[in-house]
Amino acid sequence: MNEFLGVLGGMGPLATADFLKKLVENTPAHTDQEHIPVLLYGNCTIPDRTTYIVGAGPSPLPKLLEGIKFLNNSGVKAICIPCNSAHCWHPEMAETSAVPIFHIVRASAEQVRKKNPFTKTVGVLSTFGTYQMDIYRKTLADMGFEVVAPTVAEFETLVSPGIAMIKANELDAAEEVFAKAATLLRSRGAEIIILGCTEIPIGMQKQYKQNPALFVDSTEALALAILKSFGRENG
Repeated sequence: MNEFLGVLGGMGPLATADFLKKLVENTPAHTDQEHIPVLLYGNCTIPDRTTYIVGAGPSPLPKLLEGIKFLNNSGVKAICIPCNSAHCWHPEMAETSAVPIFHIVRASAEQVRKKNPFTKTVGVLSTFGTYQMDIYRKTLADMGFEVVAPTVAEFETLVSPGIAMIKANELDAAEEVFAKAATLLRSRGAEIIILGCTEIPIGMQKQYKQNPALFVDSTEALALAILKSFGRENG
């Protein structure tokens, strides 16, 4: 099992499926056997991360640690978590894990540099919980970027409802509100926008395909970081 990638998923289920799809699509393989073996721990009962951060629900940490323990006991080589807000507890999970845990925020920040090394201002669309915990702003600021994010009102009227629409499989409606939120970030100077919730890229597929240089898909960034670590990257 030590060549398996452990995936702590279920946050949400569609985002996990999207990650697995992008991992496969970005793998330079011609046969089944050339792909990375994956062990998925898909626990959709993990409490909502933003709900806890705003003080309205139980902590997700106990169930996150259960998943980390399960994957470690299963003998995986490394672990990834296709959920940005879960990375607010990355230090606690990494401390208990015997194997490395990929960091989606760092992977996304590195893709900004790769896409355009001259970028100065980065926009971040994320859950309100991720925004509150400041994990993107701190990471990007440490790398020398200016950071712009939605206002509280924009989270309430656009971003958070859009994420809820993805969870309810209302993809077209989500696309409309995410596009508005992205336009507002660009009006404030964002040169590249990180789609910093793994459900947002699902609702931004058309915009991403039309202008891939304007966006970093955090789900894809995580997949690319994994492929590099496993020696499976393109080129």
